[in-house]
Amino acid sequence: MNQNGNASTNSINPINPIHQSRPAETKKPEPKTFSTINAAALMAQEFEPLQFAVDKILPHGLFILAGSGKIGKSWLALEMCTAVSSGGKLWDFAAAQGEVLYLALEDTHARLQARLKTMEAENEKNTRLHLGTASLGISTGMLEQTHNFLKEYPDTKLIIVDTLERIRDTDQDKSMYSCDYRDMTALREITNKHRLTLLLIHHTRKMYDPDPLNTLSGSTGLIGSVDGVFVLEKEKRIGNKAKLTIANRDTESFCFKLQFDPEKCKWLFVGNDAGAPDKDEPLCQSINGFLKDRWKGTATELCTELKAADESFDGMPADVSKRLKALEGFFKNEMGIGVEFVRTHQDKVITLTRNGDEAGETERE
Repeated sequence: MNQNGNASTNSINPINPIHQSRPAETKKPEPKTFSTINAAALMAQEFEPLQFAVDKILPHGLFILAGSGKIGKSWLALEMCTAVSSGGKLWDFAAAQGEVLYLALEDTHARLQARLKTMEAENEKNTRLHLGTASLGISTGMLEQTHNFLKEYPDTKLIIVDTLERIRDTDQDKSMYSCDYRDMTALREITNKHRLTLLLIHHTRKMYDPDPLNTLSGSTGLIGSVDGVFVLEKEKRIGNKAKLTIANRDTESFCFKLQFDPEKCKWLFVGNDAGAPDKDEPLCQSINGFLKDRWKGTATELCTELKAADESFDGMPADVSKRLKALEGFFKNEMGIGVEFVRTHQDKVITLTRNGDEAGETERE
């Protein structure tokens, strides 16, 4: 108030909007789009060439070596380890020398010592091969353990985990595909940050499939998220002959014939196998041993009888039927066995005939 009792003109109106605080302006989010590069710019870039732990067949990246239980996967894995750590060869393929970490999670130190002695005496003086029999899980510390090892041994060229299942975590709330892809993505962190090869030992399912990659235990997410797959298959469970199929993303594919040397416990290279049918293929052997003159029935009945004749036979009806169809000409021309399929109202009937000219004369029901 002034001396005349009137309100002062200098007083500030507390509700004057000019003096109220204004809310901070919010920025509109940037529009989301893809990060791309045009073809011309891509072709102008220079990238380091693909590096290999084992020349031509095992490049740097994330890989799986699969096979049925007790087939000899660990022996092959140990051969790879000694080849790389010594700078030697795996068969005719040169290995890039470097430190190697072999996580033999189903073995003991005593067993590993015995295996190294059996394979080669000079392995006893190999200081570049590091062996461990325990590891944390993928989500509970295994990645940190690996990164710490690589800090101590930066020249590491190869890491093998034997087996993959030992470092995986069960998750009942997610699908098999989701778990497979999640675990492989996590392990890929290692190969993304370090120039090396990470090879996971894994199992196959107990069923026959003409495509070895389809036999891997797990979902398609497992195969789709790695850089390559090695599948080791024996012709006979108790035999020494085997086939190694190699399907890599960045190299050509291979199919090798191998033979296990029981004295030195090594897989010997026999030759290349382009996947052509062979009389030594398990299905061919089983049918050749089982068939007398003529047989007729469904694929399910055939599998039952083949299993009864040979306990090691583990083919499934759908797979056997598919493979028989693919090998129809081979059976006739190379084995003298006629193969015919006839669709009835209820089933598809298979007829097998020794010296197969008679197969075409079977009655069509």
